[in-house]
Amino acid sequence: MLHNARLAVIALIVLVISGCQSVAPLKTGSSVGQDAPVRYVKRAKDSSAETPVRSVLLKLELDKAETDLWQLTRDNMALPRATDNKTVAARIKWYAKHDRYLDKTIVRASDYYQYILREVLARGMPAELALLPVIESSYDPFVKSPARAAGLWQFIPSTGDHFGLKRNWWYDGRRDVLASTNAALTYLDYLHSYFDNDWLLALAAYNAGEGNVRRAIKKNRKLGKPTDFWSLDLPKETRAYVPKLLAISELFRNPEKYGLSLTPLADEARFAVVETGGQIDLARAAEFAGVDIEVIYKFNPGYSRWATDPEGPHRLLVPADKAGRFADQLAQIDDSERMSWARYEVKPGDTLGAIANRFNTSVASVKSTNKLKGSTIRIGQSLLIPAALVSASDYALSADQRTEQRLSRAAPKGKAKQIHKVAAGDSLWTLSRIHGTTPKQIARWNDMGVGETLRIGQQLVIYVDKQGTSSNIAANAYKVQAGDSLTQIAAAHSVSVSDLLEWNNLDINSTLRLGQEIVVSAVAESS
Repeated sequence: MLHNARLAVIALIVLVISGCQSVAPLKTGSSVGQDAPVRYVKRAKDSSAETPVRSVLLKLELDKAETDLWQLTRDNMALPRATDNKTVAARIKWYAKHDRYLDKTIVRASDYYQYILREVLARGMPAELALLPVIESSYDPFVKSPARAAGLWQFIPSTGDHFGLKRNWWYDGRRDVLASTNAALTYLDYLHSYFDNDWLLALAAYNAGEGNVRRAIKKNRKLGKPTDFWSLDLPKETRAYVPKLLAISELFRNPEKYGLSLTPLADEARFAVVETGGQIDLARAAEFAGVDIEVIYKFNPGYSRWATDPEGPHRLLVPADKAGRFADQLAQIDDSERMSWARYEVKPGDTLGAIANRFNTSVASVKSTNKLKGSTIRIGQSLLIPAALVSASDYALSADQRTEQRLSRAAPKGKAKQIHKVAAGDSLWTLSRIHGTTPKQIARWNDMGVGETLRIGQQLVIYVDKQGTSSNIAANAYKVQAGDSLTQIAAAHSVSVSDLLEWNNLDINSTLRLGQEIVVSAVAESS
């Protein structure tokens, strides 16, 4: 690590030099604790400085280097305990029984927990909030829920937008460890103040939305009932959500009591923040840091493609013990060497979209690089295209490769895997009827939201029962032929037109398309 874990008096914090841009706070006054990740900035090539950073020594408490993060968490817990509550007690029992789930979650958390806990404590918040990603995402920043929530803190798109977490082809701020943590804690702080400093109500609102909690409080007040969390009529998921966090907190407070063993987690920065000054290929970043590309993605899950976002943020999280090497390597190259470039001559029939797709980049990036104001291109025109340094398969945790891994994943026991190519008229609803499952389950299998629009040609993985798979699907679905009408199809399959409308989410004026699959028999839904 960059500092010796045995130092008893001081710890080295490397701060960015003047002009380095950090993550913009979403709320005035929010602060980064003194144990924030080390930051580096790229120096100019002609700089005579011996190092790209300046350092400041900060005196810390005597036992800082020996602190166990789990003990630090226990020492700063402040949420009310509710071990006598039946729901909390049941969740404690479940987590204690499924200790392998906790083990895997803790392994994933180890790279992020020190940063998140220190951010929580710097804001004067209960330490239990650092455990909230256990509930939200199992500390997996790549998780996406059927409700379209993403990242450690599971922001849905609208809430992420509200808190400045930008999303585009290159980058999703909801998965960015720094940006999403800042947004989540800012939101929780706001909810805590809004609900009169009641953390349980704040947590309920984080899950259900402040409007739902506010209406539940108003309803109870009107009926003369208590307005604490336990007394409110809240959605089923929310009534389980808060007890889950209280249960997890209880296990971490007293693991021995529940037969668990927590390996000490040292209070040391796992990563450093390096300002890159512009877009950089993640393969090149891995080369400079001397690590596998997977490590770069693990610390930078916000980047969805093979490079950072050309519009920023222009920073990377790098393993703390590799940051100095990375900064030095970055300082030795010209800005143009951060990326690989290809020259392409426009051919008849080309469009910017087709060219961008061919080189696995975005239209906006092609336009920006070539200073194009519109989308018009000329045959014979030469375009400079940002291109990946290595093959697509080497970017193991990019969005495209995560999709490939999902499609190649083995089917669960007793199930057969089918890869469905989306055609015109398809929806999760119609596909679920054909395959005897639910839209939510298909969304979960494909790491997408139930409400997401399907793209023609998109590949979806669907798991069906092995026994009778082909015959069941064939019996449930009919492919529209030339001249077909709903009346004719209904008569041919001895069902009513109203049944077809209901099963296929159609209305009486819907136009049938040649080749469209129509559900022609009732399908028992499974979860």
